[in-house]
Amino acid sequence: MAMPSNEICIIGAGVAGLKAAQALVDSTKFSSKDLVILEAQDYAGGRLLTSDVKESKLGLKYDLGAAWFHDLLSNQTLADLIAANDPDIFDVGEDGYFDNKDRKVYNQDGPVNMIELKLNRVVEEMEKFIEIYFHDSLDVKDVSLSEIIEEYKRQYDVFLTPIQKKLSGQILRYLELWYGITWDKISGKYAIMDHHGRDLYNKRGYKTLINYLCKSIPPQQIHLNTQVKKINRNNQLNDYNIALETANGEVFLCNYLVVTVPQSVLQLDPKHPYGLEWNPPLPDRITDALSSIHFGALGKVVFEFATPWWDLNEDRFLILASENDTVPSKQITESPPPFTFPAYVLNYASIHKSASASSLVILTQSPLTEYLEAHPEKAWSYYEPMLRRLCAHGQSVADPINTITSKWTQNPFIRGSYAALHVDDDPSDLIIQLLAQFPGTGLYNCPIRFAGEHTISDGAGCVHGAYQSGIDAANWIIDNKV
Repeated sequence: MAMPSNEICIIGAGVAGLKAAQALVDSTKFSSKDLVILEAQDYAGGRLLTSDVKESKLGLKYDLGAAWFHDLLSNQTLADLIAANDPDIFDVGEDGYFDNKDRKVYNQDGPVNMIELKLNRVVEEMEKFIEIYFHDSLDVKDVSLSEIIEEYKRQYDVFLTPIQKKLSGQILRYLELWYGITWDKISGKYAIMDHHGRDLYNKRGYKTLINYLCKSIPPQQIHLNTQVKKINRNNQLNDYNIALETANGEVFLCNYLVVTVPQSVLQLDPKHPYGLEWNPPLPDRITDALSSIHFGALGKVVFEFATPWWDLNEDRFLILASENDTVPSKQITESPPPFTFPAYVLNYASIHKSASASSLVILTQSPLTEYLEAHPEKAWSYYEPMLRRLCAHGQSVADPINTITSKWTQNPFIRGSYAALHVDDDPSDLIIQLLAQFPGTGLYNCPIRFAGEHTISDGAGCVHGAYQSGIDAANWIIDNKV
């Protein structure tokens, strides 16, 4: 039986793989017939997933994965969509929303007066302290975010009021909803991010980006439900460098390979049902680097209501966790008490400027994500006492008419969200090792490239980072084509 052969194979039809394909075709050195994309799932998009409007009782769509254009000043994805000048793809005025208004903060007792208590300035100072603490000395030992917060309060106790000491650390736990892990796991050294501009919320949903990238690739070149199980390097079959074996027994031959599967899959044992087997095995320096970094589980819970009962003027809310003795990162086997974890809540009525968009979208972190994605029926009982604090004057909480949850931790091809740094993790080592060359064959020095949010420093964990990594992989192939 003839084996499909292409100059280039791309594993994964997420944003990195699709962008790599588009860049290769746009270069004119390759045509769309020169490449094939192998995707294990039944859809293109990977961790970009816009819900179907049929799932909503309000006629709304939700991004269950990434939803923002981060780092406005250096976001190539957004710049390219604007340059396309196609309102069917993205229109900043219609589809974008700057949710950079100071967030409203609540705790168990109700609204927290951030201005009167001068808490915003304390939190900013705490973030600057963390940055200085770790970057002024290369030899300082990494500790968790929770530990470095305690160190700040110890050193500057004399400058803090009792309420500032009590609440400032709880407010900084909002970072859990960036990384998808709890503050006792977050690396203090890498906790504070260097933002390149504001964030723009994508109201239309990232499905339009996926559709835009797919325009460059004929549908027959994207093979869905095609799980690659084995990558044979140094292949001698039919004069092709690489042979890929799939779970359903197909073999694809190619000279160049772009691997964009999530880091969480790359970390699996090769014999795992969803792992990748390499022949010959990957160099130790790559497997060691993969084992030295972790993966987060940022999820979402969407509650839709018949009518809004919260303040329509606020676009987002932060609900603080209570002070308790619970180890936040401990695996959850039953519904935790409300206020165990902080909640970051998006107000769709404000984002869409319409009371008819009466839904609240809540970001979740591990281990709560795993529990709620496995038990979505428990979501309202956990969040209802917390959301009750948002009630506008004279309003009472109403039960939701619909609940939608993400399923990332339940998906064996994803297994979570994106790279997340625990204490002592070193992201630079993983990036260096994945992008370093390792032995190829014949005329090609290194026919395999890795791409994805875990392979890049600027934009790691973000759409524009994965997008840029696809460009970089394509450019390497273009520059090294013989």
